[in-house]
Amino acid sequence: MIDIQGLTVRIGEKRVLRDVNLRIETGRVVVLFGPNGCGKTSLLKTIMGGEQYRVESGRILFKGEDITGLAIDERARLGIGMAFQRPPAVSGVKLGEILRKLPGEKTPPGRRRAPRTGASAEPARLP
Repeated sequence: MIDIQGLTVRIGEKRVLRDVNLRIETGRVVVLFGPNGCGKTSLLKTIMGGEQYRVESGRILFKGEDITGLAIDERARLGIGMAFQRPPAVSGVKLGEILRKLPGEKTPPGRRRAPRTGASAEPARLP
């Protein structure tokens, strides 16, 4: 579960997020839609702990733990990650092989994972 509370973020002197509130329960799927420049990537990079993203106010909770001040590697150890819409190709490595290495992935090699039931997509609006 991730819970973002009143998050305001700056890169240098530019405010890139203002008072964002978002709660995503475990097992839910949320899709962020919006025009270029509305803050989708800034939100994700802030959740990941990107160094240039300075949290001015608010908190980021992951499984009930405040991770706002954690470094990117500490967040990754907790299981927080980010994948690209079009992942880069690595010669000889299949994306499925990489995904099976992620924490919580239990699908045996060579088998497809059954779709999760009960998952839903809900719009999340950034200011």
